[in-house]
Amino acid sequence: MANNPSSLAEACHPNQKAPTAHLITLLDQVADQFPDHDAIVSLHQTSLCWTFAQLQEKSIQLAARLSSRGVGHGSRIVTLMYNQAQWALLFWASARLGCQFVPLDARVLDRDARDVLFLLDQLEPAAIFVSNEAMANRINHITIDHDDRPLVQCVVSDNEETAISAGWTTLSNIMSEPLLDNPPLYQPGSPDDTILILFTSGTTALPKGCPHTTISIGAQGLGFMYALELGPGANLCQHLPNFHVFNIAFTLAFWLAGATVIFPNFSFDPQSTLQLIRSYQRVTAPCVPAMIHALLNCASPQHSSRPSFEVLLGGAPVTLDVVKRCRDLGATRVMTGYGMTEGVPFVNTSLEKTSMDLTTRDVSVGKVFYGGRVRICAEGSRIPIHKEEIGEVHLGGLPVFGGYLGGNNNSCYREDGVNWVVTGDQGYMDSEGYLYILGRYKDIIIRGGENISPLKIEQRLGEVDGIMDVYVVGTPDAVAGEVPVAVMRRDPSGQIPMKKDLQKMVSNELGQSFAPARILDLQDDLGKDHYPTTTSGKIQKTVLREWVTEHLNQITVDNPISFDDLTTELTTLWSGLTGLPPIDIDRDVTIRTFADSMMQIQFCHLIGQKLQLVITQIDLIKFNTIRKQAKLLNERKHVKDSHCRGTAHALPAQIDMERAKKAAVSKLYGLGFTWDDVEEVVPIADCVKRTYYGCRPNSWNTRMSWIASSSISVADVEAALHTWLQRHPLLRSTPLTYDEELDLYLVMHPSEYWKKLQVMDGGMVKDTNSVETYKLNDPDFDHIDGKGPLFRATILSVENSSVVGLVMHLHHLIFDAHILFRWFEDLKDLLNRKDQLLNFHPYRDYIADYQGNRTGPAAQRAVDFHVNRIRGVSSATDALWPRQIAPHWLKGDNQGWVHSDNTPGHPSERPLLDGDKSIGTKGITRAVHVPKISELQHKFAITPPIIARCACALINVRMTGAKEAIFGLVESGRSWPSADDSHPDSKGIDILEVDGPTINQCLSRTTITPDETAIQLLSRMSKEQDDIVSNIYAPMDEICRKLDDSDSKSFVDILFRQSLNWRMGGYKEHASDPIKVIENISRSDFGLFWIPGMMEGDLFRLNVKYDDAQLRATDVYNVMTEFLCAVAWLCDPGNVDKPVSQCEFQGRDIVDLDREGPARYRK
Repeated sequence: MANNPSSLAEACHPNQKAPTAHLITLLDQVADQFPDHDAIVSLHQTSLCWTFAQLQEKSIQLAARLSSRGVGHGSRIVTLMYNQAQWALLFWASARLGCQFVPLDARVLDRDARDVLFLLDQLEPAAIFVSNEAMANRINHITIDHDDRPLVQCVVSDNEETAISAGWTTLSNIMSEPLLDNPPLYQPGSPDDTILILFTSGTTALPKGCPHTTISIGAQGLGFMYALELGPGANLCQHLPNFHVFNIAFTLAFWLAGATVIFPNFSFDPQSTLQLIRSYQRVTAPCVPAMIHALLNCASPQHSSRPSFEVLLGGAPVTLDVVKRCRDLGATRVMTGYGMTEGVPFVNTSLEKTSMDLTTRDVSVGKVFYGGRVRICAEGSRIPIHKEEIGEVHLGGLPVFGGYLGGNNNSCYREDGVNWVVTGDQGYMDSEGYLYILGRYKDIIIRGGENISPLKIEQRLGEVDGIMDVYVVGTPDAVAGEVPVAVMRRDPSGQIPMKKDLQKMVSNELGQSFAPARILDLQDDLGKDHYPTTTSGKIQKTVLREWVTEHLNQITVDNPISFDDLTTELTTLWSGLTGLPPIDIDRDVTIRTFADSMMQIQFCHLIGQKLQLVITQIDLIKFNTIRKQAKLLNERKHVKDSHCRGTAHALPAQIDMERAKKAAVSKLYGLGFTWDDVEEVVPIADCVKRTYYGCRPNSWNTRMSWIASSSISVADVEAALHTWLQRHPLLRSTPLTYDEELDLYLVMHPSEYWKKLQVMDGGMVKDTNSVETYKLNDPDFDHIDGKGPLFRATILSVENSSVVGLVMHLHHLIFDAHILFRWFEDLKDLLNRKDQLLNFHPYRDYIADYQGNRTGPAAQRAVDFHVNRIRGVSSATDALWPRQIAPHWLKGDNQGWVHSDNTPGHPSERPLLDGDKSIGTKGITRAVHVPKISELQHKFAITPPIIARCACALINVRMTGAKEAIFGLVESGRSWPSADDSHPDSKGIDILEVDGPTINQCLSRTTITPDETAIQLLSRMSKEQDDIVSNIYAPMDEICRKLDDSDSKSFVDILFRQSLNWRMGGYKEHASDPIKVIENISRSDFGLFWIPGMMEGDLFRLNVKYDDAQLRATDVYNVMTEFLCAVAWLCDPGNVDKPVSQCEFQGRDIVDLDREGPARYRK
């Protein structure tokens, strides 16, 4: 469907004329026009007041004296100061000299000395100004070993008796110095000159400097001035920290309008702000939401009659509850602003008091103001999506800076001469062009692959009477990855509903997955009086998450569940998972009407934790109601196995250790080891071992690049990796062919010599970008193969910084997605030095049962099930897609590939169809909105993975013209392999804690009948999926052995030609993580790989990776359109009785999440 430009989520203010004069020229013009108007008032400095003429004259005098000390054009003036009049003086003087003014957060002096040195080394200031002697002493202590000192080090103090540290002077001393006859003053230059540098918060990583020019910071000031219609007589209550862009943009807006800036106190103090509001007319108070709560708590009822004042909210997402509290505070006008340190181009002036009773919960931050631009794009893309669709906010235009200090501009770009920055914020634009912010992407909670917006939950709970404020964070969950937990602060004088009722309310209005797993009280549960905040009042969700996680770890041992009424107890468990109250859960209907697949896995996990019993996904197919599950578990508790958790199994009988030893000698010798270095021998599962035999050096390789936080050293990373290797045996393994049927992992002792093979020092790189590209596609470095080890880490140091980089190589032989994500969480816990680490069950136990039971009745029944479905597939060549036009199925860099007979391949045999623009390794990601998918599930018990399989089947017959669809399926083993399926998982071991891959592959083979209705196809596919899950542990070698050679060969080929893997969950990073992924390149040997999943807002997401020698990007893009349109058609309950021949493959709005890929992906 062609995009209508007016329907796209982008906007541009009509006035894009940039300021043509330097900032000091603009300020001098105001001083000349309004010389006797008050420019700055500091109430806490004995009501110090300077007019514009006085501020202008004092700035000229200070600039002349600084110039005589060598501070001039391009020099950097650093301040670590409170809100005081001298700060304003320094701002004007710096602009007058053509300097770069750098206001820093004074709290940095209380942190690690390395943080201060990082800033000073990066800035190399010519002058430093601090508010008091203690700050000066702290800087002296930190820089004691530094020879290079600023030209000027000055204490700005109102106390003339202040003792001065060595090397420091006072502002009064500087101002009393005699002047030269003709001091060299700067002539105002270009508006493109850098005049201001602001730093991002740097709470979880190194702060980044944001240089601003007259154009960028001036446009912000002018934008607020025009939007708020400011003029002389207006008063700004400036209680925000002076290093914050919100402060500076507003301060400039009032100065440029000839209005007055008033400091009520050194920093934000609610009583001082309220006193200012009572004392002055026409006051505007910019606030972050947390400040409104503080002001309301301090406001006295007797002061209900106040002069008119306005509030402008910004700095954090604004909820309806905060707007209402502004009304309670007495504000006659409430506005919202939006931006970031990199640029502030938004304001909403439409929230007048008469319209504060809003009917929608989302509060708009407004439209772009003077010089501003905005677009909403899919995450990772620069292409605007449609209005009303949720995506990532990109800010652009005159108010946006041109890039970070020192580079590292991954989130910045320039397009058609316009600066743009990718904010990392999630939001949408309505049909009138108003922008709505839903929160930070880094705060989004990923529950089983679905994105949950904390702000949505906060908005709904915040409307409940008796809840003063509430914040939601994601906490780790062994199954779902993360679940939302709400932390509320109650009104002591009010009453709130029961927590279960609050969960039900959220579930009913937002969906089951949004229901908080727990609702905690800030004081009663966490023992805190206040939420953690930054200096500017923003909630520090990273810290709040740590508080919640610590609390939950302390209460993990719940009261044991009684067996007296299992039905009631199971209903309670399902209630906790779904957010539905127990009374609303029917115990005699299939659980699929109210629980998705992730909730079912969580349920199985909870049964093991709370009842020390086992119920599997296979069980949930047969025992699909709560009453049936209670009956099953009641029977199992009487035959509970006496095995202890963690008991090691013997190796399978078919392994002769002497034979294994002989087979290993030559391999170990080549690595410099002997049999004595082998810790244990573990068989490799049938499905996984297919990745052992690739046709190129980097077959089945995954390369991941990481950057550590500023507090992590090289030694920290090395120590954590060594412990990590000790905790996870497969990471220390190398593969060995035992015989024609069996391959083994040789797990090596974690000796110092073996560690050196796995953890290496890569030396120094130039910058963080160089970590991503470090020896990329280098044939001697950028791969690991069957020679072993199967994991390698290269530690890198970044020049001129304390940043540590890491490049990992892992072979798919040792992992699947589930265990890989758990390993990474474990590594992060080790780097954080956590006392309580994740639990892992030895992989040898799992694989011993897998191998030992492969000839048991359950395995043989599973083998027969799959053989019957596969037999004859070799004759169905007309149903195979994509068509093969080049040797092998290879995704990614194919250097060194060989033919099946091991003769070298030639690049001309596998030309990349898109040449240098090939993006198959990264793939293409798109999405479609499916608003009725929940209704389909509730009415017909059809889950999203079944819809994906049906859509894939319809696409296949559409592409091939055949009557049947044949493709591979990737299934995660979520139950224990057992010889007899009457008592699965009898050992009580949590399958989710197994320390290795449990993945399986099988074939989807479905005949499509044109007159079959949609619900008939969906129901049939659902039944087939149940059968597959019930027969998941069918050893692939046993299947191939029962097939004839042609069917066996075709079966394996199809699995790698085209496969579908439902995205059950994803790897999630948090702001507080000690190490973060910056690059992930997977080189799996697939022709085409579908990865569907669900996103927040009922978006069905589809990522497709493919072999660039077999398919073009345009072909994949087009077939994805048809796939997603088919999904949307199948999700509509109105189509359930229509024949599939009427399925629509066009006509839906498809969101492009990421179509373009950088050059490093192209090989």
